[in-house]
Amino acid sequence: MRSKQYSFLVRNFSLASDATSAYNCEIIGTHFTGHVMNDPFDYFRVSLLPSIGPFRGRALLSRFHSFSELLRLSEAELRAVDGINTRLATRLQQALSAEKRSGDIERATESSRVLCERHEILFLPFPDPDYPALLRGIYDPPLFLFCRGKIEDADLRSIAVVGTRNPSDYGRQVTEHFCTQFSAAGVTVVSGLAMGIDTVAHRSTLRAGGRTIAVLGSGVLNIYPGVNRGLSDTIVEHGCVLSELPLKAKPDATNFPRRNRIISGLSRCLLVTESDVRGGAMISAHIALDQNRDLYAVPGSVFNPRSAGPHRLLRDSMGQIAVSPEQILEEVRPLSGTSLPTLQPPPQLTLEEEHIMQYLSNDPRHIDDLAFECEETLPSLLVKLLQMELNGIVRQLPGKYFIRSNHC
Repeated sequence: MRSKQYSFLVRNFSLASDATSAYNCEIIGTHFTGHVMNDPFDYFRVSLLPSIGPFRGRALLSRFHSFSELLRLSEAELRAVDGINTRLATRLQQALSAEKRSGDIERATESSRVLCERHEILFLPFPDPDYPALLRGIYDPPLFLFCRGKIEDADLRSIAVVGTRNPSDYGRQVTEHFCTQFSAAGVTVVSGLAMGIDTVAHRSTLRAGGRTIAVLGSGVLNIYPGVNRGLSDTIVEHGCVLSELPLKAKPDATNFPRRNRIISGLSRCLLVTESDVRGGAMISAHIALDQNRDLYAVPGSVFNPRSAGPHRLLRDSMGQIAVSPEQILEEVRPLSGTSLPTLQPPPQLTLEEEHIMQYLSNDPRHIDDLAFECEETLPSLLVKLLQMELNGIVRQLPGKYFIRSNHC
């Protein structure tokens, strides 16, 4: 898949206060599927008009082809567009008239264009051939995407992984296990860069050498949460960070439900590993079903409120029970139309390691308890456990607690 930025030959362009002249510039046209656009950033311009979302924005540009043409329209012509009634046509005509006087939209557009060039950010309008194919097929695909990193053909094999911002050790472990195996199978993991399950999904995918996509509820130059700014930079090197919001948009609460439709829209299916019944992950789950995506939920302890969301999905027959990564991969394989690599077998254990593993599970066990049950001295057992940790067989948690690794 190509990775590119648009460059335009612009002559006689002015950002003077008399903004009418700004639309008299000469721009070399760029060809897109369906019609010819003077400037792909017209999709950004039209998004700044009042009450214009993806559907109306596409309808306007499909009918009139350029923002400069919209500036010359009458109310009657605007009313002829699907989804625009008399009241909205009046508002739009007023906004377009104000733009001819002020040039606010044009200044915002040119500022965004400059920032894209400076920060190597791709601008992908809806008709662009590099716009994600799976996302294009949902009911209300974004008018455009700002993207740091690259969209690749491999991303057609994507699985979304979402969950609570406050996971349990079990939630972290199961998320890491599934994402590690998805990565080993060449599947791209999509999530939302939020604290908790999202962060675990991205980090475990990167550790496994896989590709991951982070979809933001803020602009790509305003990473939220701020503590994940470094993580976002790493994701750019092994996937991409993208948003349909202006580059420096703040993380307003209303942005996140719409962000969730992109997470599931980019993916073949969606996995909820841990969530309460009112979490954002549950919103993503309902959106995924609306988009005709397969939905999976990981069961947990009935005493863990963070498993209430997945249990609700399973109880109401909305999602399928996720018992292993292999199960999901087998069902995603025919959807992707491509073969997926075979997962690596678990590591071989020595007799001593097999004995110790009998007393380990996904629930943390303290080394004192393990030493008693294994009939081992603490120093001897600790040496063996540390070697098993190095071999990826067990994991050590704070306080000298141990659990099975995701590979066993």
